[in-house]
Amino acid sequence: MLTFTLRRALQMIPVVLGVTVATFALGQIIPGDQATALLGPTSSEEDRQALRADLGLDEPAVSRYFTYLGNLFGGDLGRSLSFGRPVSEVISERLLNTFLLSGTAIVVAAVAGVAIGTWAAMKPGSARDRGLTVGVLFLNSVPSFWFGLVLIVVFSLQLRMLPATGMTSIGGGGGVLDVLAHMVLPVITLSAWSLAVIARMTRSAVLEVIGNDYVRTARSRGVGELRVVTRHVLPNAMPSVVTVIGLQAGFLLSGAVLTETVFSWPGIGLALHQAISTRDIPLVQGGILMIAIAFVLINFLVDVVQAYFNPKIKLA
Repeated sequence: MLTFTLRRALQMIPVVLGVTVATFALGQIIPGDQATALLGPTSSEEDRQALRADLGLDEPAVSRYFTYLGNLFGGDLGRSLSFGRPVSEVISERLLNTFLLSGTAIVVAAVAGVAIGTWAAMKPGSARDRGLTVGVLFLNSVPSFWFGLVLIVVFSLQLRMLPATGMTSIGGGGGVLDVLAHMVLPVITLSAWSLAVIARMTRSAVLEVIGNDYVRTARSRGVGELRVVTRHVLPNAMPSVVTVIGLQAGFLLSGAVLTETVFSWPGIGLALHQAISTRDIPLVQGGILMIAIAFVLINFLVDVVQAYFNPKIKLA
């Protein structure tokens, strides 16, 4: 197990280097001139040229990449042009907010998805199975930003039950209950698609397991249905489900950009949206790099967990 873990950890190195190349290239292909975006269209050409030289934009791309890579190894993500502060500070302030939202969403999606998928699979073809399948397909089909806007209209504007935007209330908010109330709608929005994917995968995995002889034997011996599910079905169906849950955790980090923008949640996603609007290239690169590295780490953990459940993977 230790050898497998070390091998997977070493395989992460070229992946992370590839991510740095992609994030750097992304900053180069964003249309428009960074100096013009910062100084405004009425600025003189001399001022724009001076700013380009100050930011190193007049150097060759290869030289700028290695400078960028060297700064990364030194822990320097650059300076945010719109916030006027180091990118690492801007990201560190918002990283926990994004992890709080995404982490809660994946827990909700995993628990609800496994429960719904298992419940539907225990009676395949029944009315509840067909109804849950239709509901899951609906969640799988609707765009997250549209779903979020519908929730805001219904629960915030019409029913006035939940706050629509932000993380805390203006003027005296900030308690645990206040934050939880602000989390409800964005968590539902962010977890909906992943919940549907996990539920469908769980249903398929459970249907495959319940046809095995050991499940039929347990039922023929009079073992209760709940015990059959918890002791025999789910433990054997979970390895494939765990993989999907891990992948969805990574997707939720990237999906947080839209959700945080819709609900004005003060996380990395909202900062990325603002940075793209103002052509704040260092912040765009830093934010995407952090999300990508988190995605790689999550995949690494999923591989380790999978190897623990299924020893055959360690031989691959």
